[in-house]
Amino acid sequence: MRFAALLTALCLIVFDAAASVFDAETFTLDNGMQVAVIENRRAPVVTHMVWYKTGSIDDPAGKSGIAHVLEHMMFKGTPAVPDGEFSKIVARNGGTENAFTSHDYTAYYQNIARDRLELVMFLESDRMKNLRFSQQDFEPELEVVKEERLMRTENNPAGILDERRRAALWGEHPYGRPVIGTKKELPTLTLDDAQRFYREHYTPENAVLVVAGDISAAELKPLAEKYYGAIAPSRTPAVKRLFPAPAPLKSKLEMRHPQAKLYSLRRSYIVPSYLSEGREHTHAYAVLNEILGTYHLGKMYKHFVAGQKTAQSASTGYDGFALDKGTFSFFLTARDGESLSGLERELDRFADPASVTQKDLDKAKKRLVADLEYLNDNPETAANLVGLFYVLGLSVEDLKNWTANIEKVTLADVREAYGDMLASASVTTYLMPREAP
Repeated sequence: MRFAALLTALCLIVFDAAASVFDAETFTLDNGMQVAVIENRRAPVVTHMVWYKTGSIDDPAGKSGIAHVLEHMMFKGTPAVPDGEFSKIVARNGGTENAFTSHDYTAYYQNIARDRLELVMFLESDRMKNLRFSQQDFEPELEVVKEERLMRTENNPAGILDERRRAALWGEHPYGRPVIGTKKELPTLTLDDAQRFYREHYTPENAVLVVAGDISAAELKPLAEKYYGAIAPSRTPAVKRLFPAPAPLKSKLEMRHPQAKLYSLRRSYIVPSYLSEGREHTHAYAVLNEILGTYHLGKMYKHFVAGQKTAQSASTGYDGFALDKGTFSFFLTARDGESLSGLERELDRFADPASVTQKDLDKAKKRLVADLEYLNDNPETAANLVGLFYVLGLSVEDLKNWTANIEKVTLADVREAYGDMLASASVTTYLMPREAP
């Protein structure tokens, strides 16, 4: 979950690919594993990450959640590292570690002192090839995931509605399935399912190693060859993913729930991502997100919160980091006494491409270029950013060109992207407290 917050920040900021930190050096091992190194000598620490080019989009039909369950199983041990010792070893050596699964990728990371880097490279490479599978380990870990779903989704009205929103927006597309798995399908997952997923997807040619911090590419390369280069590739031909097209529908979902305390509205559109058809508009969507959604400075806040005073909060979000299409969302929380239907009508009037001005554009572009400076000193941020680009099939060159691409965005580009979005498929959701009997 930590990564979700970081990714949100990165998507909001976009990127001025500052050469000082994000000038990554790259190479590929003989077994096909890609490696990226971001040298940063400010402190004797490193962030070590392994990204796998697989996530819940690769869950087999009827087996939703298996990618996420396998993430949990990756901490259960190998013949060389007993169950539960992975995290303890990292902690005893002064490090922190965790993992995350998304629709498109899965990643594992450790933040640790430079002189302990070789230790975590051994630990991570060991579980890439030698993970132990047993029913005794699998059953309690599956129960942990069920409890996680219970806490994050079933006992969370926003989580319930968000799951329904994704299903309505994406239909049969894998993005319509929850990463954590559905309540119906999680209990059907088996140890064999996890082993099969591990064999098919956790291979060096399907992985990206990213190390950021107090190390150079020349220093890392012999270590990468020693620990990861010895792992044989699967040599199984990659299967091209075919994504079904979402239905071009506009729909609305309303939900009342006893745990809901506020009246909130969300509207999500399907828009191009940085890899999909129409990606020539993606930088315009990044700028539009800055224009509309920035806290206190965005047009949403100025109109709904400071101006009309119909909302307690107002923002937008653009997620363009996806293998298929992305999403652009409006978020509103109504003030006391304001109806969501009235707020939605106000949003319809507000959402006008012609309302974006050259002044709005110029200010937003300046903020986008400046904001990355706050991220430059953090190796973990650099590793996440470069890893995200690489695992999705983008390159360091794409990152380096970010500022130039933002600078090229014109007012006509933003207005065109805005107009295209308003005409695309969308889902509007209302979350409301349950009315008293």
